Amino acid sequence: MNKNNIVCKFGGTSLASSENIRKVKDIVVSGNKRFVIVSAPGKRTKDDVKLTDCLINCFNFSKEGKDFTESFNAFKNRFEEIKKEFNLNIDLTPYYEDLYSHIVEHNDYDYVVSRGEFFSARVISLFFGYEFLDAASFITFAKDGSVELEITKQKFESLIENGKKYVIPGFYGLDYKGKIKTFSRGGSDVTGAIVSAIADAPVYENWTDVDGFLSADPRLCNNPELIEELSYHELRELSYMGANVLHQDCAKFLRENNIVLNLRNTFNPTCKGSLIMPDSEKIKHKKLTGIAGQKGFTIIHIDKFDINESLGIIERIANIFKKYNISIEHIPTGIDSVSIIVKSHFVNSTNTKDLLDDIYDQIKPDRLEIIENVALISIVGSLLKTCREAEKQVFESLFKTNSQIITLNKGAGGISIIFGIPESEFENTMQTLYNSLF
Repeated sequence: MNKNNIVCKFGGTSLASSENIRKVKDIVVSGNKRFVIVSAPGKRTKDDVKLTDCLINCFNFSKEGKDFTESFNAFKNRFEEIKKEFNLNIDLTPYYEDLYSHIVEHNDYDYVVSRGEFFSARVISLFFGYEFLDAASFITFAKDGSVELEITKQKFESLIENGKKYVIPGFYGLDYKGKIKTFSRGGSDVTGAIVSAIADAPVYENWTDVDGFLSADPRLCNNPELIEELSYHELRELSYMGANVLHQDCAKFLRENNIVLNLRNTFNPTCKGSLIMPDSEKIKHKKLTGIAGQKGFTIIHIDKFDINESLGIIERIANIFKKYNISIEHIPTGIDSVSIIVKSHFVNSTNTKDLLDDIYDQIKPDRLEIIENVALISIVGSLLKTCREAEKQVFESLFKTNSQIITLNKGAGGISIIFGIPESEFENTMQTLYNSLF
């Protein structure tokens, strides 16, 4: 680990206005951060537009033969305003002209939508007095879309110089054909994780507009606590059930390289935020970590005598759903039953009759039932692996909610308990469980 290679990433809200960018500069300079990853500027007000959305509109309008002048000028004017505010001596005209030509040609979507981060890094690096380092000069994608980490590291090490500090645009790299390729939306988080891995950084600081990872969604539970420490496994369990504060692909690069992730708040920099640790054994758990949940699930329940004795039955069922491009979330089983839990939008966009006909033809169930409008709730904590008292507390609290339990699952040695309830009982159950458990 190189303790001097501090990597930090700032999201769109942190960079939305000149005032916010000044806050970011204070954090970066005072903290002696060496590698700064930036997103495209986000919304300044509720009615404002994100610059990446401006670029998406430009591309789509051009492809449809529509006038995209308004969206293009909105993009251009934002950076001209930032230049003027900071009195920056940089001529962006060639970059605007290049962007415009790519929009008119409308054959390179990834290039167009990545320019918000590119312009952001160009301008901010000059304001900070840092070097600009284009992510396309080192982040390399393989043919299958994965990141070639070793090649990326070799390129990166050949470009950086001792004593210099860098601002790097997030969200994109270069594919195997030498063209710009973006990550999925929010991918600047991933850029920061990759740079942390190849720079051998001890900590990756991800700065947003919240203090860190909360033990529950504040829209559902009153005044949830800040989680000071949690593991990547706990983070993924909570994120899976809707607690999204970070791009899902970040954890892979960070955990595999033993890097601590520190979630911080640009607008409250004195708060130490949340630490996500690669090694859960180093976390001294004294209580459960968090609770998260989502509506919008459907259960296809299959009853068939001795179904558990049918060789390859789960694979056969999974192949039926695969045929209709339906991702399976969970498969609780019993001696004579199997329940398939899926996101409702998959079922709603599928010819349900054909799906059920295939199940009848291939599985020959005694009974087939569709249970709609299901919400799933997950209670997460490594404490559930080792403390029977914690498990007891969860089940007692769940019983006291008087909610109808449609399904319930806890894997052997797992760190989460997941259960399904009617959507109509979701909000009340979440608040009641949070009050009882946290």
